[in-house]
Amino acid sequence: MESTGSVGEAPGGPRVLVVGGGIAGLGAAQRLCGHSAFPHLRVLEATARAGGRIRSERRFGGVVEVGAHWIHGPSRGNPVFQLAAEYGLLGEKELSEENQLVETGGHVGLPSVSYASSGASVSLQLVAEMATLFYGLIDQTREFLHAAETPVPSVGEYLKKEIGRHVAGWTEDAETRKLKLAVLNSFFNLECCVSGTHSMDLVALAPFGEYTVLPGLDCTFSKGYQGLTNCMMAALPEDTVVFEKPVKTIHWNGSFQEAAFPGETFPVLVECEDGDRFPAHHVIVTVPLGLSTFSVGSLPGLSLSSWRLCQMKKYFCVSPKCSGE
Repeated sequence: MESTGSVGEAPGGPRVLVVGGGIAGLGAAQRLCGHSAFPHLRVLEATARAGGRIRSERRFGGVVEVGAHWIHGPSRGNPVFQLAAEYGLLGEKELSEENQLVETGGHVGLPSVSYASSGASVSLQLVAEMATLFYGLIDQTREFLHAAETPVPSVGEYLKKEIGRHVAGWTEDAETRKLKLAVLNSFFNLECCVSGTHSMDLVALAPFGEYTVLPGLDCTFSKGYQGLTNCMMAALPEDTVVFEKPVKTIHWNGSFQEAAFPGETFPVLVECEDGDRFPAHHVIVTVPLGLSTFSVGSLPGLSLSSWRLCQMKKYFCVSPKCSGE
């Protein structure tokens, strides 16, 4: 949240804007709506629907998850799990104490059966062998958390370098080596899903160990992940979320006025692509980390290199104090 503290707030309480109607934006709005100090709240969502990257479709006689698929580490320390349980979206097995105490090390469980592109089944022993190699290396990356220097900048580069060393020692025939590499590539893709990136080369090695691994056997929503954001939307006061309002620019540390509030000034002004302008005392920005880098210029004070660092560190803080170089 950005606040200058130098401009007076309205007698009825500060005006707060949340940019983005994904689960982060809805969560922020839900928390603020429950507080009497924030009566003037609006969420600006660029699209015609809430939920962001959480989207479930009814297809082929069942539920197809277009976005988020599962709860990673479903246990008491996981706020997504807590919300899902509160809304009654999980079954008895997922809510069981036994399920919540399973230690997975943050790794997704192995499939019961695997197939090659040819349609032939792949040996479970081979898959397990590659899983041991890959996840062993993932665990090693966490050792660089407080290191003064790292051998390479990203997790992806470290994994590929170490895997290359192992591959050099393989003695199997060419076809088996090719199959092993294909299995390892599948684990790479899966880890990208877990880390929320399209390439592990974009995930910085040094802070990777900051990620807190929670216990619990990963679980899904039988009726769709979107049920969670639907419940969060239903809990908000009517008209809190304004749809089809893509934000163009956020003007910080100013002194803005609005005709509807004569004599009152606001330190922040949010300008939308359709020309609408929303003055506010505080703004919470919840854009996804996958935001295209060409859009960085619309966030004043945030350089391209700073944005990439935020991407690699898995967080995004919009404030002149933390975004400047």
